[in-house]
Amino acid sequence: MLVLEDRLIELPGSAITGENLGAMQASLPGFDDERVIRAMGSTKQRVFRVWHPDSSKLIWAAQERRARFEGLVRRLGGDPLAAPATFAKLSTAWSEPARRYHDRQHLAECLLLLDELRAQAVDADLVELALWFHDAVHVPGSKENEKQSAELLLQEAARLGIDSARAATAAALVRWTEYRAKGTALPEGDAALVIDIDRSILGSDPLRFLEYDCAIEEEHPGVHGGIFRAKRGRFLASMLMRARIFQTEVAHARFEERARTQIKGLLASPRYRPFRIARSLLRWPST
Repeated sequence: MLVLEDRLIELPGSAITGENLGAMQASLPGFDDERVIRAMGSTKQRVFRVWHPDSSKLIWAAQERRARFEGLVRRLGGDPLAAPATFAKLSTAWSEPARRYHDRQHLAECLLLLDELRAQAVDADLVELALWFHDAVHVPGSKENEKQSAELLLQEAARLGIDSARAATAAALVRWTEYRAKGTALPEGDAALVIDIDRSILGSDPLRFLEYDCAIEEEHPGVHGGIFRAKRGRFLASMLMRARIFQTEVAHARFEERARTQIKGLLASPRYRPFRIARSLLRWPST
């Protein structure tokens, strides 16, 4: 499917020949060949977004990404000569085979959005440092991911020679990315910005949003699909019960309406029928 501003065009499978695929690869900068291969081998009902207008900006070119990280370390007063080792550790972590959503594309999307919203930050460099580390440790189902990611940030910052007080501030931003139940304190300042950037996937384009939902489920292969969607649906419904999903004004204006529309549509879809059944039987609060 090709999603345009005013319409959607669906190409029949018979049209995706080697010649036509080659034409798309040549005409669409950043066309994701790896996702095409995964889509061709998939036997599940699944969405793969293989191109979008910002695709070329999200390519994981290791040399460019390393240079960006080294520049960040330099601006934070650390040793740029020590940065490549930390970058290698982060790059390996973000590319673990079991990751389907919490991967390098998610990190690249976060960094790209930060570039667009940099003026909103109190300390943009600390926000960037937090984003590099915020899902560096990711074990599906674990409640320790944010804590361990923050600890990793502190360890690497000490090795890099970054000021301990600034590193502690960045680590606190990482810990803020943990899902917090309704009624807890709302984030402010850079904490709100980090969370909004991390959560912006909810208000992304429809194909990326659906790809994200499928990918999150694939990160929990040991959980039956119906059970996963029932629990996941309850989490998504809890997001709709909040007065605001996004706390910063710029993210609220840009993502809030679409995020709510997409979550509501997803919860009403056949895919989330297990959630609706569980909600009825267990009398979960309605959105």
